[in-house]
Amino acid sequence: MNVHQSISDQLFDLVGNTMAVFMVYLFVEANLSRLPQRVSRPVILTAVYCGLTLLALSMGVEVMPGVLMDPRFGIVVAATLTLGWRSGLAVGLCAGAVRLAAGGVGAVPGSLGVVLAWAGTWMCLVWHQRAEVRSTDGALPLWVVVVSSLMGALAPVMGLLWLAQARGLSVDSDLFVAIGLAQFVVAVLLWLAIALTTSRTQALLDLQQSNQALLQSFRQTIAALASAVLHRDPGAATHQRRVAALAVAVGQKLGLSGLRLEGLEMAALIHDIGQIEIPVEILSRPGLLTDAELGLVRLHPQMGYEILKDVSTPWPLAEIVYQHHENLDGSGYPRQLSGDAILLEARILRVCDIVEAMSSHRAFRPAVGLKQALDELRQMSGKQLDPQVVQACLALFERDGYQLPGV
Repeated sequence: MNVHQSISDQLFDLVGNTMAVFMVYLFVEANLSRLPQRVSRPVILTAVYCGLTLLALSMGVEVMPGVLMDPRFGIVVAATLTLGWRSGLAVGLCAGAVRLAAGGVGAVPGSLGVVLAWAGTWMCLVWHQRAEVRSTDGALPLWVVVVSSLMGALAPVMGLLWLAQARGLSVDSDLFVAIGLAQFVVAVLLWLAIALTTSRTQALLDLQQSNQALLQSFRQTIAALASAVLHRDPGAATHQRRVAALAVAVGQKLGLSGLRLEGLEMAALIHDIGQIEIPVEILSRPGLLTDAELGLVRLHPQMGYEILKDVSTPWPLAEIVYQHHENLDGSGYPRQLSGDAILLEARILRVCDIVEAMSSHRAFRPAVGLKQALDELRQMSGKQLDPQVVQACLALFERDGYQLPGV
């Protein structure tokens, strides 16, 4: 760029550089979630803005010997408007130091100019706060942005005027217009682009926090239901916790992860919640049950479904609980489901339920033992039980040395 270029060419060059700076900002902000959480977001973004001033200077165009035009002024204005006066000051001082280090006849006025751009923006923010005219959605009023951008445009013009008088330079009047107008456009565009991006990012963060709070509420609901079983039948609660631990390990072996794995754990922790409807005398009585009593016990998956069906969660907990005694060949209960009609989570629970039940003492029989439980899985594999789930469970115990927790 030189003094003989048209104003439109100068605007185009500076705006193009500004958009390149913004693309770098956009890339960095998109990856902020990967940075250590112990560093606050405003501190990271302040550092990003400081880095952008370095990039802006490297993209600067010499409009006259020793005088550069670049988006630094717009960056300082945008940083102050989006992050506040302290971060803006840090960015302004960084931009000034960078320009001073670059040297040239425009180093001093250029350095003072960026600080002046910050000061003008800061005064606009102060006036705004005293006037207390913030919009209902918390956004800055348009006049604050416009006036701040004008301050950012005035700073380099004043620096150029001072340089022209001090050095006796002859400066084309078109250059003053080009610099002032270009810096104004740069400041407005940069603030608008970054503000929209920041608003979107904040909305996503708010949504994530809301989802986390909702998940925590779901976990507390499940914990409350599991606690109800604990108070009524400590043995059943221990069984559910051991099944849950084994189910998670099997689920991981099968490649489940994230929210689905958590849903499997939640379902396992309450898979026998329906037994709360069955008299404890039946559940804890030694000896064999009558056919009528056995029929009542076999209703507990359906009873669990009735308890959970209206509990809103991200997982199909009610259906998993309903299906956890179904067999692959249709010989299970209570609905005689078969094949793919049985959810994978329910198939996993079926296997884990058998292993834990046979490995543990019950009122009506002593523990059978883990070895016999695993042999039982082999016999049922491909018939009543999902063979892939069985293989994953066997690998856990026989190859990985897994042990049921003593909870």
